[in-house]
Amino acid sequence: MKGPSPRVLRRTGLALAATLICVVAVFLLLPLAAQGLLRVLDLALTGFIWLTTSLGSNADAWTILVAVGRALAGVLITTRALALIGALVLVSGLALYGLQRLLDTKEESSP
Repeated sequence: MKGPSPRVLRRTGLALAATLICVVAVFLLLPLAAQGLLRVLDLALTGFIWLTTSLGSNADAWTILVAVGRALAGVLITTRALALIGALVLVSGLALYGLQRLLDTKEESSP
């Protein structure tokens, strides 16, 4: 009797390695996700309280929008936010490159 082919063994090994990497990533990133969720909830609550206070002080809509825009710009110009945006751009570029390569190989192999 013949054993499994090397191709099957290679794919099984890759599947096990990918599963292990995913499980480790979940355990490492779960605390960060919980911390991020708490931060988002805190910011949303603070924002709603701030918006309610602004509306209660009879401020006009433009004043509120300008204040919201300044606060949003202040948050997005931090080093951490810029690094996160840069990382997202890099990951999306790599994903598009991989998708392009995948689609090109399928076009070349189809008759």
